Amino acid sequence: VKGGRCEACQGDGVIRVEMNFLPDVYVACDVCKGQRYNRETLEVVYKGLNVHEVLNLTVEDALAFFAPVPTVARKLQTLMDVGLGYIRLG
Repeated sequence: VKGGRCEACQGDGVIRVEMNFLPDVYVACDVCKGQRYNRETLEVVYKGLNVHEVLNLTVEDALAFFAPVPTVARKLQTLMDVGLGYIRLG
């Protein structure tokens, strides 16, 4: 799907290097540096973080970040209540 993803790696963040008689090797995409999004998408910032940085937050960190947004905070609080605060959003 076109849009905000890195077209070089198709939004995977990694490029597969085929090794003929060995298992394939995956390396970080040179274009997006493993962030999965194109430059224009990464320039969009909310409260100082871009989409890659937000998705890299743990549930615990995201709860503090999204505290002023009650609909999001409620869902994150539910995850915290069941002990999943360590999981990353993305």
